[in-house]
Amino acid sequence: MNRLSDLKRMILLLLAGILSACSHDDLTETRPAGNGEPLVLTAVMADATTDTRATPDNSWEGTETVIVEVIDNYDNTTTPDWTQAKKGIYTAGIDGKLTFTSGEQSSWLSDNETKLVRAWHYGDNSEEHPDSWSVQRNQGTGDNYANSDLLFAQETVSGRQEIALKFYHQVAKVVVHVRNVGPVYGSDDVSVTIGYMNNIVMDGTVSTDNISENYLNWTPGSTRGYITAYNLGPKPLASDENETSLASFAALVIPQTYNESLLPYLDIKNGLRSYPCYSSTEITWEAGHSYTYEVTIMEESRVLVENITVSDWGNGGNYDLTTTE
Repeated sequence: MNRLSDLKRMILLLLAGILSACSHDDLTETRPAGNGEPLVLTAVMADATTDTRATPDNSWEGTETVIVEVIDNYDNTTTPDWTQAKKGIYTAGIDGKLTFTSGEQSSWLSDNETKLVRAWHYGDNSEEHPDSWSVQRNQGTGDNYANSDLLFAQETVSGRQEIALKFYHQVAKVVVHVRNVGPVYGSDDVSVTIGYMNNIVMDGTVSTDNISENYLNWTPGSTRGYITAYNLGPKPLASDENETSLASFAALVIPQTYNESLLPYLDIKNGLRSYPCYSSTEITWEAGHSYTYEVTIMEESRVLVENITVSDWGNGGNYDLTTTE
């Protein structure tokens, strides 16, 4: 019996010795700080300019798919090899937070690591990069307006910080305010098309090679058509917020230069009556810019297009363009 007690006592002393030999530092992991900690991503756009929630109005609905590619341990003295990037699929929340859903998720490898991150949102919520991008022809119905958008972001970040990806629109936006005067006064049957018949480029390919600032390189495609614009309802005029339009319209267009003076670049319809708008000068619609036209319908089918402004999409910086008639 005493021998058994002595054996228990020896075992307890042995365990106590082992535990006392293990300091707090010995029990602490020696991996680099931040190792295995997933990236925290936020999708940032300019403040919303309307009450609606959709990417053309610089807001997230909370269901958008975002493709994120990350190069770990990025050395900015070398050309990035995107074939080695980790590709993950995320969903953007209303607050802009990106939630990982599938694919490969990048994590911080150390506190001083640098990562190169780029991301896309295609309006149709594609999880793959299509060879080309098209805008919808009838943007006045369903989700075709928002489905025509294309967003891109690219950031270089270091030090285990939250990554705010600032997205830039890669298409152009055309806004038309129809004034509530003349033959259309009080009408509820006004509509707007961008272009006429088949004179507007509807598709193109984009490339990240040698991108200029925040915008991808576009090569216009061969598909042509015209776009039925989205009805925004009555809106304050850009030139005078005290005056409200009869109706305002918006459409997303492929970046392009329009130089067909014999065909209208805008067509305002009131029922079956058409009021085409021509331009004697070349028109350029650039990626990430919004072009606003105030249109006055006059007697004898005359149309005055005035107070034409262009701005960064939602970021201000307006400047005037030439008035046309």
